[in-house]
Amino acid sequence: MRFRVTLILSASFLMMTAYCGKTVSHTTVNNRDESARVKIDPEGVCLGESDLSNALQRLSSARSQSEADQSRDLLLKESGRSPSCRKQVIAIIMRAMDKPDLDFTRDPEMYYVWRDGADLLGKLKAAEALDFLISHLDLRITERFSTTMSQQPSLAAVIMMGPIAIPKLSALLKDSPDPNMRRYAVYCIAGIGGPDAKSVLQQARPSESDPCVRQFIAVSIDTIDEKSGGLKPNTMDWYLAFQCQ
Repeated sequence: MRFRVTLILSASFLMMTAYCGKTVSHTTVNNRDESARVKIDPEGVCLGESDLSNALQRLSSARSQSEADQSRDLLLKESGRSPSCRKQVIAIIMRAMDKPDLDFTRDPEMYYVWRDGADLLGKLKAAEALDFLISHLDLRITERFSTTMSQQPSLAAVIMMGPIAIPKLSALLKDSPDPNMRRYAVYCIAGIGGPDAKSVLQQARPSESDPCVRQFIAVSIDTIDEKSGGLKPNTMDWYLAFQCQ
């Protein structure tokens, strides 16, 4: 009788051990599954470089506004996923734009890459792209003047950066030997506006050697609105001064 009790207890113990072992094993498997699920969660993983490059290409070659908007929204949404995704998007855009011997008249397709790429960098306020954009302020597709300045994609992008661009623009205005680059710097500084912009222009005016740039600085100082910080509504005199007329 004592032997039967011992045997039953031993069997029960083995069954419980086996059951517990299976439970632990099952829990471990579940944990592995959960870990794997988290790693492949699309909300936590950046798109691949080829996907981003294709989206940028579709944006620049879009045949309809809806197609362009879809590609632009994808890139902007991807940049907001995480800091690393944002960094990757900016790097892809800059890589597509950074070609040697750029000439929009010889390679008009690159103009559209620049138009859309610069617009994205401006919207993202990509400070890491500031030097790159400022060095290409004079890159244009035509000599013909337009008040939108869409022929020079970098201008609008730098202005969209806002006050973070003013120190670098101030350095360009002070140090560049090219009067045209200094004129574009004034254009961007005035377009950004605000008290810092006005102060930079006031400091630069006395030492400016080019009469056209000096006149443009003077008109820009008068055109920056004290209250709003932006340009005053009637900017025709400002545009004329920009053209040195």
